[in-house]
Amino acid sequence: MVSLARAERKAARLVRDVKDIDLDDLYDQLENLRDYVHELSQNVGKSASRQYGRARDYASEAAQEAEELMKDNLAASLVLALGLGLVVGYLIRRSTE
Repeated sequence: MVSLARAERKAARLVRDVKDIDLDDLYDQLENLRDYVHELSQNVGKSASRQYGRARDYASEAAQEAEELMKDNLAASLVLALGLGLVVGYLIRRSTE
């Protein structure tokens, strides 16, 4: 993985050497910088993809666990749903009056 310290060293070296750079050297350094930024963006993309996969797996597991709990406690789930429905209906009716 690409480190921030490495990027800072490269940037400092570029700034320090600006006085003594010829045009070909400048193009080479720009090409190296472009490659470095490309590598960095690929690494960030891979990391974001892994984190997204982990979050998706976690959410899927949580949904499966909730479904299993509802199936195991079917009577309690039905009573809870009925109670929530009554409360929401009462609040809606009350707000329209």
